[in-house]
Amino acid sequence: MSKQAKFVRPGEKMFDIEGEPFPKGAWWWWFWLFFLDNPKDPAKSRQLMILWSTKNVKEIDCNGLKIKLKLPFDRKKIDGAVAAWYFDGEKMHHNFLLEQCKIAVSEDGLKTDSKVPTSFTIRDLASRVRIGDRFDLVAEAKEGPDFLRPTYHANHYLSGKGYAITRINRLGLKGIVDGKPVKGTAYLQRVFVNAPAVPWYWGIFHFENGAALTYTNQMVLGKALKKRIIFFDGREMRELNDMAVRRVGGKIPEFKISGETAEYKASFTVRCYEHSSWTFKKKSLGMIPNKLVYNEYPAVIDDFEFLDKKTGKRTTSKELGKAVGNAEHTTGYLF
Repeated sequence: MSKQAKFVRPGEKMFDIEGEPFPKGAWWWWFWLFFLDNPKDPAKSRQLMILWSTKNVKEIDCNGLKIKLKLPFDRKKIDGAVAAWYFDGEKMHHNFLLEQCKIAVSEDGLKTDSKVPTSFTIRDLASRVRIGDRFDLVAEAKEGPDFLRPTYHANHYLSGKGYAITRINRLGLKGIVDGKPVKGTAYLQRVFVNAPAVPWYWGIFHFENGAALTYTNQMVLGKALKKRIIFFDGREMRELNDMAVRRVGGKIPEFKISGETAEYKASFTVRCYEHSSWTFKKKSLGMIPNKLVYNEYPAVIDDFEFLDKKTGKRTTSKELGKAVGNAEHTTGYLF
């Protein structure tokens, strides 16, 4: 097993795909979450998710769209798809984008030949995402604390299985949406995975005062494979390598999150206020059906409390201000 984790520049490792392995079943995606100010209801952000993706399979169904991929593919003009949902502050627009397309990849960006043209480029610390003539967004990374810096992490297991992820946990955001200026924050990740997709809980949240929080809980056969909470208070990052998550409610749920180690204790409630999802279906070995349902929930955090046991310092929502973010919960498996 080999592991590596390092800090990188925003554009480094983002579009360099020549050396990335792409065996059968591998799945690649570039993924953005944008949290936009919402004047009509400031506590609940408008949100946009967009991703560009490809998978080394002949065919996969996403929300009823049968995507037939030509292999082997050209690494400078990938056969893939672009997908997005958009919550405009009042209504969720499912399948805001969902189209098979060619993804042209250069050293500083990507763009699609989709009916609604899309692009993602990076220059210095600034990333720019454009969707047709409706969205023109610029997200800027920061020099500073480790939590805010772009990071690259790869983990490869036996038989070539593994993943590589580049991410930026929080970026400042400004831009134009439907002709009007917007501001907010953003999250970015690029994931290349060569392993089955298993169920997970995940969330990313940005607090009003500059703090941020992320958590993950991956599961195999009902048992947690990887679980942790990372809390950044605006200056320091603290990690709990143990956590529990409990889903409460139906289509628009709450998630009760808690964790405790010898050094820290944390608990909070993720209150979701909207929902969108992607259902992926395919057949393994040409005959075994498998399915992954990928749910995403615009959400806020209530009842946040973090205790540093060494110092006795207790941090709550009162000090951090309101939090906007997104929670994920997937079910099923995709091989």
